[in-house]
Amino acid sequence: MSHTCKNFEEIKEELKKGYMAMSEINLEEANKGLGSDNEALRICEKNLTECE
Repeated sequence: MSHTCKNFEEIKEELKKGYMAMSEINLEEANKGLGSDNEALRICEKNLTECE
């Protein structure tokens, strides 16, 4: 029984490490797109303002 529990705990820790690493990658990717998202919003707001 202890072998199974240890194995489960090891797997749990590896998954935790993997999720932490992916969260850092996801944050980097989100930040890369932030500038273009803001520019697209600015253009949309400008176009809407011109329609008024």
